[in-house]
Amino acid sequence: MQTVLISVKGKFASQDIEIWRAQKADAGQEVLLCLVAAYANCTRRVSSYAGSNIIGSGIFISPKGVLEHAGSVGLALVIWVLGGGVAALGSLCYAELGVTIPKSGGDYSYVTEIFGGLAGFLLLWSAVLIMYPTSLAVIALTFSNYVLQPVFPNCIPPYNASRILSMVCLLLLTWVNSSSVRWATRIQDIFTAGKLLALTLIIIVGFIQIFKGNYKELTPSNAFNFWMTPSVGHLALAFLQGSFAFSGWNFLNYVTEELVDPRRQCLATLIIMLVGDTYTLINYVSFINYLCYGVTIIGLIVLRWRKPKIFRPIKVNLLIPITYLAFWAFLLIFSLYSEPVVCGVGLIIILTGVPVFFLGVYWRNKPKCVNRLIARRVLWAAEPRPTDTKGHPKFTSE
Repeated sequence: MQTVLISVKGKFASQDIEIWRAQKADAGQEVLLCLVAAYANCTRRVSSYAGSNIIGSGIFISPKGVLEHAGSVGLALVIWVLGGGVAALGSLCYAELGVTIPKSGGDYSYVTEIFGGLAGFLLLWSAVLIMYPTSLAVIALTFSNYVLQPVFPNCIPPYNASRILSMVCLLLLTWVNSSSVRWATRIQDIFTAGKLLALTLIIIVGFIQIFKGNYKELTPSNAFNFWMTPSVGHLALAFLQGSFAFSGWNFLNYVTEELVDPRRQCLATLIIMLVGDTYTLINYVSFINYLCYGVTIIGLIVLRWRKPKIFRPIKVNLLIPITYLAFWAFLLIFSLYSEPVVCGVGLIIILTGVPVFFLGVYWRNKPKCVNRLIARRVLWAAEPRPTDTKGHPKFTSE
């Protein structure tokens, strides 16, 4: 039996990326997909990638949802502080996993290494069908609402106008990302700088108001003056809304390669934008995000038990992942109780990946025609498209 390795070098990659492995035998050809191969094509610089994803748009979206579910300014601030603390605990756990399993791919690499191929596949399945498209839909809808609000100062922007502007924005950015890596990177850098500038202005204006004495709502007597009594379910949903702003703390574990193909994500994002409002979509994507984070951190404890003597340059106290998982269990249980339809739909979509995994990956003795179809699809997705000196794609007549 002969093993054939095919590698493709990305535009900004420092080393060849293994795309797929084919094993040739006399009876035919079997194609074993390497799911990590999804990292071809859309590579970017580390600074641009980390900055644009970690300094995200969630902070401009989530505060309203946190305040509505918390029922008071004071409790909303407490939720923000606790949410940041939980994100810090998760970051420490991921730091240990990152140096213990030094593979690019983040959650996928860790879950696959510890729990096997099915768990890793389901994580990628949820990312492609839920996390990435829903996050893009939330950002596009928020952008359109902010742009349209001055046009409709006394009311909420019309549903159709908001959706149309969101789709135009999404299609434009998809075209840019598909056409030119250089222009996509420039636009990404510009918007990252814009987000930093906006956050700086918000902080400065806030301090100016405090120095002027306008902080009555922050005094304890007023800050915890509830306009509604929040239930445990409301608190869980408030944490979900806040977690959307903190999402991104695990992105450095993905190194420079990206899983996202903008053309594939576009259709899914358009569909999601048409079926949900912004804050429901945030609950939806945050629930699935937390589910995946928790599974990954459970893997840290399992790895400690299975391989206690493995070299760990960073080793966190075991209380850190346990504390994170205690909060994780509370959040998922009460979120599912408060939003059973929204969270249940996400779980069902994840489970639809099980038959896909067994038919597409686990089933080894597939017919030759199926193997050839899969091989062509993988090579088409992985092949770097030729570009000119300015980073624009070259189109041929083939």
